[in-house]
Amino acid sequence: MLEVVDTHVHIWDLNVLNLPWLNSCEGVIRRSFSMDDVVKAYGPHDLNFAGGIYVEVDCDDAIKEDDYIFNYNHPKILAKVMRASHLCGHMRLPIGIVGVREPLHIASSPRGRCLEESFIEGLEVLAEKDLLFESCNRPDELEDMYKAAARVPQAKIVIDHCGNVETLNDDYKKVMTKLASLPNVYCKVSGFPTKDKQFVRELLDFISGTFEHSKLLYASNFPVVEQYASFEEHLQAVREYFADDPDIFAKNAKKLYKLNKPQIFASVIKLRPEKAEYYKQLHANPFSSVNKMIRACGITKYQIFNRGDLLFSVMEYCGDDFAYDMAKMAEDPETQRWWRETDPCQTRIDGAYKHEWWADMEMVYDLNGLKK
Repeated sequence: MLEVVDTHVHIWDLNVLNLPWLNSCEGVIRRSFSMDDVVKAYGPHDLNFAGGIYVEVDCDDAIKEDDYIFNYNHPKILAKVMRASHLCGHMRLPIGIVGVREPLHIASSPRGRCLEESFIEGLEVLAEKDLLFESCNRPDELEDMYKAAARVPQAKIVIDHCGNVETLNDDYKKVMTKLASLPNVYCKVSGFPTKDKQFVRELLDFISGTFEHSKLLYASNFPVVEQYASFEEHLQAVREYFADDPDIFAKNAKKLYKLNKPQIFASVIKLRPEKAEYYKQLHANPFSSVNKMIRACGITKYQIFNRGDLLFSVMEYCGDDFAYDMAKMAEDPETQRWWRETDPCQTRIDGAYKHEWWADMEMVYDLNGLKK
């Protein structure tokens, strides 16, 4: 059964929070919504709804929203992206979040905001804290977002709702192609009307053909999706197009939002002395495609150390299915090409099992208590 992690859900209690923007919306969403409403929306569908990522709701009091959500204990809220009223070097970052969003699509957001130095400083702080920035832009300012993302390549940025696409014109395609070229930019497959089936097909053809598979994330935008489509039609359109792809619907999200507790793996192998210099040269300039695949497989940290004729590797894995990801890596042609260069430089250690190339090592101590 398909597992779904919805990377973009909104809930609010209008007895607690004031959302001025709701005044301009049609009546269908001008009421309170709970996480149980999200669960109910997925209920009739043949899938396993694992839960969703809560995304801030542009409340007029961000601190009140923080209090509301952090006191709202529901097992289906898997992670929280809260409001950054003004991205900067000294912004408020609640403990326990996975990222922030400063709404850039609303009237009060000044044009060119992404290029202000305070915004860039804010991205740098998020990168240092290993937090995401969720970008909800006006379509004609996506170029600004590209420039900001390029200036801070260590910051992970998620483009909400396919960049709030309005028309699939050349300008949109050009800037989204530029964003997709950056290794730190991801895209939520959401935010588009579903009435025009040809538009939906052309949009998803473009998005899936432009962004790497590992950087695409299913999102519903519940309940705001009802303003331009319907929850059911959007879910059906994405399921049909991506054929219930487990990466799009859950695995990519689990890795990006670090929904699983990180696992540490360490291993050892022998380095052939006559190949040592070549091996080091390879790793001084590894194939970029190999680095991409490593990240796509949920490996967030990976280091190799050398002492004499031994190589030691340590990696942190944040996926939910190690065997699945390692099989995906093994099937990748670029990774196979890389291994054809590195394998002749190595040989098994004495005592390695027949199925082992790199031999697993047992962790016996960790200062931070992180275990395999």
